[in-house]
Amino acid sequence: MNFFDVSVIAIILCVVANTVIGALWYSPLLFSKKWLASMGKSMEELNKSGANVGYAITMFAALITAYALSLLIQLFETPTITDGALIGIITGLGIASMRELSPTFFEGRRFALFFISAGYHIVSLTVMGIIIAAFS
Repeated sequence: MNFFDVSVIAIILCVVANTVIGALWYSPLLFSKKWLASMGKSMEELNKSGANVGYAITMFAALITAYALSLLIQLFETPTITDGALIGIITGLGIASMRELSPTFFEGRRFALFFISAGYHIVSLTVMGIIIAAFS
């Protein structure tokens, strides 16, 4: 495996896709009301002054995630878009969303919050997998 043989364009597109999906996912168009209610907060209670830091951290995390996903997809000799989607679904469902279970139980989170977060991870990683495979 070559750790430097990744498509920079694909990784940048993955970061953009993750940002757009997140913006839509947690917007009034989709799940913002249920997400806020599940946390027991209102929009006014969110720390808006730290939002830029949160966005920067999210984009950095998406960059690292896209790179790691690129390495996984490299394991296929000639990955197809279907392979990329499948790896995205497996990592989203089998890894990322399952990592949300422990805090759900131990921190007493509502299950709605788990499903919203898990769904975001599954969709985002699936799209990222498709993008990476398309550029492989």
